[in-house]
Amino acid sequence: MDKNSKEWNEEVLYLDKTKKVIDKKIEKLNFDIAQSKQTVEELRQYYVDGTQIFGDLDNAEMVSVNQVINENIDLANNNIDKANLLIRNRQRPYFGRVDFTTDKKDEIKAYIGLTGVEENNNYYVIDWRAPIAELFYEHGLGKAKYTIPDGTVSGNITLKRQYDINNGELLDCFDVDANLFDEYLQKVLSKINADHLHNIAATIQSEQNEIIRNLKDDLVIVQGYSGSGKTTVALHRIAYALYRLRDLKSANILLFTLNEAFMSHIEGVLPELGEQNTRSATLAKFVGRLLKITKNIEENQEFLTRFVNSTEQERVEIQAKLDLSIKEKVKDWCENFVATRKVENGFKVQNKGFTAEMLNDLYAKLDDEKLFPRLNKIANAICAKLKVTKLLAVKRIVFDKIYECFNVPRSLEDIYKLFCADLGFKAYTGEKIYTEDAILMCLIKENLSDMMIKMDIRHIVIDEVQEYPLLFIDFLLRAFPRAQFSVFGDKYQRTNPTGIDDLQKIIDLKAIFGTSKLYNLDNTYRSSEEIVEYCSKLIGNPRHNVFRYSNGQKVEELPLADNNVQVASQILFILEKEIAQNGTIGIITGSEASAKEIYHEIAQVCPHKISLIDSADSLAMEQIQILPVSLCKGLEFNSVIVVNDGGLFESILGDNLEYIACTRAINKLYVLKKNV
Repeated sequence: MDKNSKEWNEEVLYLDKTKKVIDKKIEKLNFDIAQSKQTVEELRQYYVDGTQIFGDLDNAEMVSVNQVINENIDLANNNIDKANLLIRNRQRPYFGRVDFTTDKKDEIKAYIGLTGVEENNNYYVIDWRAPIAELFYEHGLGKAKYTIPDGTVSGNITLKRQYDINNGELLDCFDVDANLFDEYLQKVLSKINADHLHNIAATIQSEQNEIIRNLKDDLVIVQGYSGSGKTTVALHRIAYALYRLRDLKSANILLFTLNEAFMSHIEGVLPELGEQNTRSATLAKFVGRLLKITKNIEENQEFLTRFVNSTEQERVEIQAKLDLSIKEKVKDWCENFVATRKVENGFKVQNKGFTAEMLNDLYAKLDDEKLFPRLNKIANAICAKLKVTKLLAVKRIVFDKIYECFNVPRSLEDIYKLFCADLGFKAYTGEKIYTEDAILMCLIKENLSDMMIKMDIRHIVIDEVQEYPLLFIDFLLRAFPRAQFSVFGDKYQRTNPTGIDDLQKIIDLKAIFGTSKLYNLDNTYRSSEEIVEYCSKLIGNPRHNVFRYSNGQKVEELPLADNNVQVASQILFILEKEIAQNGTIGIITGSEASAKEIYHEIAQVCPHKISLIDSADSLAMEQIQILPVSLCKGLEFNSVIVVNDGGLFESILGDNLEYIACTRAINKLYVLKKNV
């Protein structure tokens, strides 16, 4: 747009007016925060005076004072969050505009931003999740409509505009027709910095928008190529659900991710969108809490390394334990285990005897109960007869006697040992709880005990779903029967041989859902055209639709040096060229051991700070990060150096892992490999 035009001046004035409204709101919030703080201080002093000095506050008054104090603290914290959100959004109050004339000749001018800005019923900015914002994302100029609770509003879009605003200053405007916003999107993509994932509200594409706003289907499955925006869409879908479903809170959503490094990468997106981060868990941490096991359960990258280094016989057993068909074997084994519990000899407690016949009769009468609740009810009934319900020491003896008489181990791990022995699996030692064993223990617990999940979860989001065994997904569907599920994955990035190779299989699991829908995201937005073309050849897949233009930086394949000392020198030479770009740099190796060795070699001489990510709990902190390929899923860097030094790159999963490592790059990719 011509910056000397009348339209430009009108846009500048509108931005200034919007910022002034925001400033007034921030000022009002700061005043309210100060008032709340003053009230808390006065009430605390009143409490101290009334209890310690004058001593004239009774219990009811003390409770009332504490309640008012807590209410004011909550109010202040809520207002602080609102003020911080407005301060952030003042830098860029809105990113789009749509002018719409309804069929009833009502004229609407809607500026679209991350959060709504309103004063005296005058909406300066409309939240991107509001119904009218559908016009901006879904339609070009001309006939259009959007849905409201009362029905549909039809009319004509007469103008669509995108804004480049930074630090509260209008830099540029783009008038657009279709929803691709090509010129504007290319400008945004060229500015991407991969230190953390950021919101894409300004550039949501039509195919992404449909996924984000689909709250009618109970199960939404998204198959998307690397860089297609799966994770970002998942987070925007969460934000949209929190906005539209007023009874849904962040604590009601559980997000499954592969590791903690990935969580640190995405943790800023929901706050940018005005929402709190949700509950999150890896498979290992979720299962550990469910089973109440304090031992470490194997994380995803540990499973991957163990699997590829296993013998053929060991792999066959791992795959057998994680195959969906074992679900029926677990069920049959548990039913038989329950049916064959019979007391041979009774016992005495406090000189009162309980015969085998009596115990077996009680057991038979409770045949509609699962095993553990059944035994617990028998024990409680005996305690009631003994009138020792409050004597914990005696209760403990009774419970131990019941489990002993019925020959049921108190520990789930001990029951699992019996299961493995009966099915001919290798003896379970429990020194390290492997993924397959942990999942099977969940199924055994499901069959023998009431599932007590102390979380009110109503929406489950699973990222990188192709890395999870179908057996585990099937278990989650039963564990959370009332939850909505959103799962995102890419079969081309599957590194877990027991993972899901076709996302359609999730729909086929069982008819647990009222409705479900599978989406495909074929466009890739992360990497330059050069990088996408290079990566596509690695998997022989020509279907990638690269959206970013060529940036003139070719992928460089370089011969790999003979040892890690020399490799470190190669990397240092590349770092000197890339560090000046001020973007993140990922150095991805074939194993945890080589990542550590190269890190120690480089850290001694490199003047820049470097993070080593060598476990699922490691956090990505520095501009330069060294990590094994097993931990790079979901991450992205401005520049990537792939050190193809063997390890997992030479395993049965090597091709997929090389593809995953290379697709982490946004602007520049170096590949150090043998035989270049």
